[in-house]
Amino acid sequence: MDISIKTYQAGTTAKVSAQEIVRAETSADSSSDSLSPGTAQTVSISNSARALYSLSSSSERQVSMSESDLKALYAKGQKDIYNFGQRIAGGNYNKQDMLPKTDDPDRLASGQKSLDYSIGRSQVPTENLPDPFEGMARNGLSAIVYDDTGTYTDAERYAAYGELSKQDEAYFSTLYANITNGGDNSEVFKGIMDYFDNLPAVEKSAYPDGFRNSIDSLYQEQIEQSGPLALINRSTEEYLEKSFSKGQSSENMLQAVLEKAADLSTAQ
Repeated sequence: MDISIKTYQAGTTAKVSAQEIVRAETSADSSSDSLSPGTAQTVSISNSARALYSLSSSSERQVSMSESDLKALYAKGQKDIYNFGQRIAGGNYNKQDMLPKTDDPDRLASGQKSLDYSIGRSQVPTENLPDPFEGMARNGLSAIVYDDTGTYTDAERYAAYGELSKQDEAYFSTLYANITNGGDNSEVFKGIMDYFDNLPAVEKSAYPDGFRNSIDSLYQEQIEQSGPLALINRSTEEYLEKSFSKGQSSENMLQAVLEKAADLSTAQ
């Protein structure tokens, strides 16, 4: 059973809702409603509203893409993040060129905070500046990282990748800490499947064909075996210390959890 994952090794590096998009569009509509009938109307949508729309339509665009196009989009996103991190670390850039090309204050603020965060991450020692996307829903972060419309700057995509990786590390660390030696790890396999099921199409394309079915098989085996197997728990601290290395990709974090759970599920 092949459950291995191959991915780019990328250096790491606003909750958005439908209501926010409606409010942005309503603001533009209300200004035009005051015009008298027959008056020529020009409705301008702010750059922020366009950015929100780009996020909301990302999953729809991905659903219509072929598997090869999704894989290409994933590879490009990973490569862009890596190359941007290398460029920032090398100091070969003009800050002004890395900001959004707009007068919209919200977009400029997002771009500036993302750039500050990115530069801070490249310094030695690292300067831990706030990530402007902290707390954003994961699929919104993914839509920014793999944006193919040019809506977001490289710095914003880099910052979004940083928060996405942080959330994934927290999730997988919890799964890793719950692995038992020779015991019932069915909930760990279920946690991996839940994670996979919630991924957007572009990120699912990074995994091999039949990946979910292979995890489900392990899950079903654990359900069948869980009765007679004894639970031999190891401490959370021990697992967390040995779990993930700095800057590890989400795919490799998942792989680490999977390999450990599969190995210890059959241990005697």
